[in-house]
Amino acid sequence: MKTKTYLWPLWVAVGFPLLLIALDATPLAPDFFFVMMGWPFLLLVWAGSGVWAAFLTVRALRKRAWRQAAIDLVLPLVILGVGLCFTGFARFCSNAGDTVHFYLRRPAYVKIVRATSPNGNVRLLVINMGGMSWASRGFAYDESDEILRESSTQSPGWKVRAQNSELVCGYGAVPVPGPLALTRHWYIASFAC
Repeated sequence: MKTKTYLWPLWVAVGFPLLLIALDATPLAPDFFFVMMGWPFLLLVWAGSGVWAAFLTVRALRKRAWRQAAIDLVLPLVILGVGLCFTGFARFCSNAGDTVHFYLRRPAYVKIVRATSPNGNVRLLVINMGGMSWASRGFAYDESDEILRESSTQSPGWKVRAQNSELVCGYGAVPVPGPLALTRHWYIASFAC
C-alpha cells in the first residue's frame, strides 16, 4: 500500500526563515515588543514543529517509509544547525530584511539624499529606522565611503560630519548588497544609541 508523502517539514524549514526576513523588512522589526517577545515566540513555535517532525521521522522509520523519514528529518536538522549558529542566523535574517526594506524604500531614500545640500562637502547622511534605547538600525549614505575605514584613517572633515549623526555613538556598517548602480555609497548600519 502506497502512503502519501507530506512535504510540510520542507516548507517549514524554508518558510520560517523567509517569514523572519519578511518581518524584518517591515516597520515592525525595531519594535521592542516584537524583538523581545515576537522573535522568541516564533522561534519557540519553529522549535516545536521541529520536535514534532523528529517524532514523525522516528514513526516513518518504524514503518520503513524511507522517503517520508528523510523529508521529516530535514526540519530538525535545519533547526539544529540554526541552534548551533544562532547569532549568525539572526544576523543573516536581520540583514536580509534590512536589504529588502532598503530596496522597497530606495526611491524615497534617494529623494532624501538629493534634497540634502552637500555644502561643498561630500554628503554623509544617516537614516535611522529606530530600535531600542541602547541600539538602533538604519542606513547610511556616505559619498566618501569612509564609514568602513578605521577611525585613524577617516578624514577630519568626515569626522565633523559624523558628529551630527548617530555615528557618533559608535556603529557597525556593511555595504548594502546588490548592483553598484543601486547601492553605491549605501550601507546597512547599526548604532549604539
